[in-house]
Amino acid sequence: MLKISNLCFSYEGKKILQNLSLTLKKGESAALIGASGSGKSTLFKVLTGLLVPQSGSIEIEGHVSADKQDLIAYMMQEDLLLPWRSVIRNMTLSAELGATSTPLQELKDEAYILLDSLGLAGCADLFPEELSGGMRQRVSLARALILNRPLLLLDEPFGSLDVVLREQIYAFLRRIQRKAQTAILMVTHDFRDALALADHVFLLRQGRIAHEWSILEEEREDPESSGRLLHEIRQALHQAENPAHHELFAQDLLFPEKNS
Repeated sequence: MLKISNLCFSYEGKKILQNLSLTLKKGESAALIGASGSGKSTLFKVLTGLLVPQSGSIEIEGHVSADKQDLIAYMMQEDLLLPWRSVIRNMTLSAELGATSTPLQELKDEAYILLDSLGLAGCADLFPEELSGGMRQRVSLARALILNRPLLLLDEPFGSLDVVLREQIYAFLRRIQRKAQTAILMVTHDFRDALALADHVFLLRQGRIAHEWSILEEEREDPESSGRLLHEIRQALHQAENPAHHELFAQDLLFPEKNS
């Protein structure tokens, strides 16, 4: 569904992405983790066409053309809701701009259903300044989901949500994936998001995939297995951020009880 091959991007002589390759199938989700400057945000900008790579290719549902905007929905870290438009009018802006072929009234009907599913019933006529940070974040997610694109990009999507609400959104997104076979690629610094949603976790280091974990559903649901995965991912990220601690990292993986 998504195939990235040997992607390279440099800025002012500095290599940001270096022969980065990854594959994501329909209905799968993946989390990107890594230290600041590892290339996560740059990859999203390349995928959405905001940046043009020097080499490599991106294929989405068999399409390799430069313009893939009708295949991608993007929830940015900042919600960027237009303050002079109500929630419902923010969500239906895509129809007014011609970014979707769905008729305006049909899009409004879908918007009300999405808002209700995300715990925002009754908020359709409110303006962004009347919403809390968590509510704005959910509106931003709904605005991305309403486009019904095959690839959904999420940049730190749950930062303003409490634990209970996160669990509800996780379950909702999993239902969306099963129904529409949407592929999700997510940037997150919160391992709860990765373990709850991702089938694959990719660790970026210096613009490359340094490590990949595949997470089975039974591992996700088993506290011992998920705890072990969480520990390993944390240690790998720590080692990527502090290469000088590589020996301690290796010992910790081999003898976690000794170094805990």
